[in-house]
Amino acid sequence: ALVRCLRSPACPRDLVERLTGCHWARSLRRVVPLLVRHPGCPQSFAMDALPRLGWHDLLLVVRDPRTHPVVRRQGEKRLLDRLKQLTDGERTALARHATRGIVAALLADDSPACVQARLDNAHFTEPDAVRLVAANRHGEGVAAVVRHPRWGAARAVVDAALRSPALPFGVALGLLAALPRARLAALAGSSELPALLREPAMRLFERRQ
Repeated sequence: ALVRCLRSPACPRDLVERLTGCHWARSLRRVVPLLVRHPGCPQSFAMDALPRLGWHDLLLVVRDPRTHPVVRRQGEKRLLDRLKQLTDGERTALARHATRGIVAALLADDSPACVQARLDNAHFTEPDAVRLVAANRHGEGVAAVVRHPRWGAARAVVDAALRSPALPFGVALGLLAALPRARLAALAGSSELPALLREPAMRLFERRQ
């Protein structure tokens, strides 16, 4: 009943203030994160509780628009500090719903599963996709970006992917074949294109000529 009450937008501020002073309420694992997320939660209680929350509860605190901005920023900082301690599966789950600051920090994680999880995140942007493709060492991760219906249609992302040595050769040929003739000509004569792709790009251009 208490959890339902705390989840309600109508939960009164004075109830939250009273609960934060109750030892029995402070000991309930399901209750503490909800208290922290309430706009009426005293900041002293929230700051004391943040280090004890799990990564998922921290994410909910950071994502909840009701959370006080100071608490939200501190929660995001705590979550960023824990990234290296999370398992691959936990980072992948986090990437699906991460906030903007956490998405930027996760760009360093180039595992294919984590890359795939980020692509539909509302805070993931085209510049993120370009940086991810340029720095990723895993062909599966690069291919996942260019196969995405949104990012695979972005010119900057496609150009970055074609310059990536990690992009699988077959995927690269498919991208080249879909390019307009002018872009194909520019890439075929560019030293930024991997040597393995220059000859196929030139042949495709000549065939269109």
